[in-house]
Amino acid sequence: MKEKSGERKGCSHKEFMACKPPIYNGEVDPIIFQRWLSDVEGVFERTHCDVSDFVAYGTGQLRGQSKDWWDNKKKEIGAEAARVMTWDEFKVPFLKHHSPKAVINRIKEEFIQLRQKGETIDKITGIFMDKLRFCDELVTTEEQKIHYYYNMLSAEYREFMTPSKYETLTEIINTAREREIELKKQVERGERRVQDVNPSPTKQARTTESEKKSDEKGESPSCKVWAKAHKGECLFKDKPCPICGKTGHTATLYPGKVSVCYNCYQLGHKKFECPELDKKKNEKDVQMEAQKTRARSFQLTAAEVKIEPDVNSGMFLVKFNFNNEFQSI
Repeated sequence: MKEKSGERKGCSHKEFMACKPPIYNGEVDPIIFQRWLSDVEGVFERTHCDVSDFVAYGTGQLRGQSKDWWDNKKKEIGAEAARVMTWDEFKVPFLKHHSPKAVINRIKEEFIQLRQKGETIDKITGIFMDKLRFCDELVTTEEQKIHYYYNMLSAEYREFMTPSKYETLTEIINTAREREIELKKQVERGERRVQDVNPSPTKQARTTESEKKSDEKGESPSCKVWAKAHKGECLFKDKPCPICGKTGHTATLYPGKVSVCYNCYQLGHKKFECPELDKKKNEKDVQMEAQKTRARSFQLTAAEVKIEPDVNSGMFLVKFNFNNEFQSI
C-alpha cells in the first residue's frame, strides 16, 4: 500500500520478516497463544507496521491447525471481508477458538493451587507469571500478587519472609532468589540436606504407615497454633504470623485468609456458597414447578368426565359420549 508521494506507508513484508516474528502452530494453550500474540504485536510496533497490514502479516505466521482455521474463516466471511478486517476484529474469533473459556478456568484453578515442589525460584516464578496474566479479575492489587506468591513458596522460603514488608512483587521475588542462594550454600557446607522432592514409593508408604500409627495411638494432640500433632509446648506459639504479624496462628491458619470461588472466581465466598449457582438452582426449581402445574391441569379421568359431562378446558367445550370418546361442542 503506497501513499500519493510514492513512498510506502509503514514497513514492507521483508522488513517485517527481518525482525523474525514467531510462528504459531495452533496449540490450544492460552499461555502459548498469548505469548505468540504479544510477540507478534511487539514486531508490529518495532517495525512501525501500518495497521492495514497487521492481519496480512500476522496471519502469515500461522502454521498447522491455526492456518487451517484461518483458511476456513476466510471462506466463511469472504475474501474481501478478510482483506479489510482489522487486527482487533481478527483477534475476537481467533482468541475464542484458541483460548477457550474452559481451559482458562483450569489455569485459574492451577494458579490458586500452585505450590513450589522442588523447582528453582526462576522456574516456579515463570510458571506463576504465566498463569497470573489470566487472573486479572482475581488478583487486582500488588498486595494480592505478593500474597499469592508467598503462599506458593515452600516452607524453607516462607519461614524467613514476611509478605507485609514488601511493596511490590519484584521485591519478594528478589528476596526469594537471595534465600535460594543461601540455601545452596548451606547444602554445600553440610548444614542442610538436599530436599527429597520425589521420594520413592517405598519411602512414601513408610511415611503414611507411620502417620496412621501415630493417629491410632493418639499420643500427640493436634496443636491449634501449628495445626500439627506434637508433644509438649508449641515452639511457634510466640512466633508472629508472617501475614498479619500477630501471634496465636501461622500463615496456614491465618483467619483473614481470603476465600476464592471456583465458579465465578470472585473473592469472599467459596463455590458452594456462590450466588450465581443459587440463582440458577432457583430458576430451575421454578421451571420444574411450572411444568408440574401444566401437567396436572391436563389430567382428566373418565370418572370425572361422567360426573361433569360439560367440561370447560379454557379453549373449547368437550363432552364424553357413549363410546368413551371426547367430542368438541
